[in-house]
Amino acid sequence: MRKPEKWHTVAGALMCAAGWLCANPCRAQEASAADKVSANVESAPAKESRWFARVGALGALYNSHATIEMNGQVIPGATAQARNNVTAIFDIGYDITKDFAVLMMSGVPPRTAVDGRGTVAPLGNLGAVRLGPVFLTGIYRGPEWGGFRPYVGAGFAHAFILKNYSGAVTDLNVHDNSGFALQAGVEYRLSGAFGLFVDYKRLWLTLNADGQLGSEPITARVTLDPNLVSAGVRFQF
Repeated sequence: MRKPEKWHTVAGALMCAAGWLCANPCRAQEASAADKVSANVESAPAKESRWFARVGALGALYNSHATIEMNGQVIPGATAQARNNVTAIFDIGYDITKDFAVLMMSGVPPRTAVDGRGTVAPLGNLGAVRLGPVFLTGIYRGPEWGGFRPYVGAGFAHAFILKNYSGAVTDLNVHDNSGFALQAGVEYRLSGAFGLFVDYKRLWLTLNADGQLGSEPITARVTLDPNLVSAGVRFQF
């Protein structure tokens, strides 16, 4: 009479074994899928920011000349020349794509003095301005080679006149104006988010000014057209 109990015990054991065999492949598949997801998450590279900044020093080398009028009449042989200067600059940039970016450049406004030349050379310093230019340019980067990546670009600049300084010309008033710029340079990646850059810009810019020379009203149209050479550090943020 005990055989049925024995067979019930054996049948129960077989059913448990079958259940274990069915369950374990599912668990193994679930574990494998979880491991793959975890591996993909760990191996996925961190997304690099599209924003970057550059800080450095800039030298402004002016190709200047001027047309000067007194009482509405051009002074024959009169011209002027702006003195070269050096300042600190900073750029904020955004990578639209891997190859294209936009840049806004500004810096510490330099004091730019203008001296008389030609028939007005005996007047010496005509005056000076605190000039705050802001550039907005678009650049195209070429292929990277050995860590170096060249670029070219173009855009516009607006010169804000922050302060006037009288010289031989008193009551000096220089007016804001905008100009066109071409740009070229090269960036070098050091490591991670840091790098170096060298940049060249050519700006076509003319400013109008007026004031008094003695008791006579005087006006001038001063062409600056500077070559702007800068270098410094670049970092992604």
